[in-house]
Amino acid sequence: MDPNEMKKEPVTPLSGIKPPDKIGIKLSKKQKPGHSHGHLRWLIIIVVIIVGLVVIRQAFFPKGKAVKEDAVAVGAKEERIAITAYKVGRFNFEDSLNALGTIKGSVEFKLSFEIPGVVSAINYREGEKYEEGALLVSLRQDDILLRLQRSQAQFQKAGAALKIAQDKTREHEILFKLGAIPQSTLDKVKYEMDQAKYEAESNSLEVKANEAMLEKSNLYAPSTGTIGQLNIEEGETVTPNTLIGSHVSTERVLAQFGVTERDINKISLGQKAKVFVDSYPDKVFEGIVENVAPVIVGTSRTADVKVRIENPENLLLPGMFARIKILLYQKKNTLVVPNDALQGKENEQSVFIIDDKEKVAHKAPVVVGYTQAAYSQIDSGLQEGDIIAVSGFERLEEGSKVKIIEVQEAEL
Repeated sequence: MDPNEMKKEPVTPLSGIKPPDKIGIKLSKKQKPGHSHGHLRWLIIIVVIIVGLVVIRQAFFPKGKAVKEDAVAVGAKEERIAITAYKVGRFNFEDSLNALGTIKGSVEFKLSFEIPGVVSAINYREGEKYEEGALLVSLRQDDILLRLQRSQAQFQKAGAALKIAQDKTREHEILFKLGAIPQSTLDKVKYEMDQAKYEAESNSLEVKANEAMLEKSNLYAPSTGTIGQLNIEEGETVTPNTLIGSHVSTERVLAQFGVTERDINKISLGQKAKVFVDSYPDKVFEGIVENVAPVIVGTSRTADVKVRIENPENLLLPGMFARIKILLYQKKNTLVVPNDALQGKENEQSVFIIDDKEKVAHKAPVVVGYTQAAYSQIDSGLQEGDIIAVSGFERLEEGSKVKIIEVQEAEL
């Protein structure tokens, strides 16, 4: 058969591959048939690459969203909780009640004369110190001294007359025994002696009375102290009802202050106290609670408390403003933690101890000995140097990993 006469069969395209004119690629009229076959090959390669990428993605990342969620969960699990920590240490721990008060004399009483008179001398003024027995104030003594001198003279005269009468009586007793005189004569002599004796005794009492008047014209200090208040001047006439002033004993003094009914149950006799005054800012005066009033009085609803202070140098004077610190609790060299670190109810308290190497929190029970406003004293459950959480522990639980922002230490 002549090849030219052979019937040409149409070329069938590859299965699943559209001809170029079906996929949006048009051959130009001038384009040669060889060029169309080259474009077709490149198109097939691109399609195969895209399909391969899709297959690889499905094979290695079948759940992209789940993988992302797992990564977030792992990150959350590894997140460390930020906390502020505290280093447990030993301190001299104490709790106190602070108050403001006034220094008063431990013994205060009114001064007055027992006899009337005119003030002649004032030897001490308000606030001046004196020793026991010091002469404070005197009255004019002219009349008293005159009466004393007269009584003393009369006493001497009566004494001499008594001696004569006694000698005469002894002589007459001898004569009576000898029978030289009668009984009546002896009785008369004895009567005269008794009269002389009575006169002498009367004059003796007069002397003593005038001596007492002289003594009473002087006002002496009953003990070491000061004049708390002076109400008279020299030349003024006074009576036993006249208030001369007040004596204040300063050998020991009292710091007096008021305590509210909320705190009164914290105060008891014998508690130690520290007292401070502005006159001696660097000096601490030690005292003891001596008296606690049994009743709440006044609009302030307070009870009076008195602290006794020994004052041998007389540094503390009545009327001074005082700051009083009553020691309610004291323990030396003991473990102390901030109250903010404690969790739980009373008798069931705990803290989070931080493992310093792993930075992991462990819950530990503690026994609290005493709690004051900011800190607590720990009897057991902690050791010196332990690191515990004081803030941020609300999110903590056993084994929580932490990030320590700051480590604090107490300043007591």
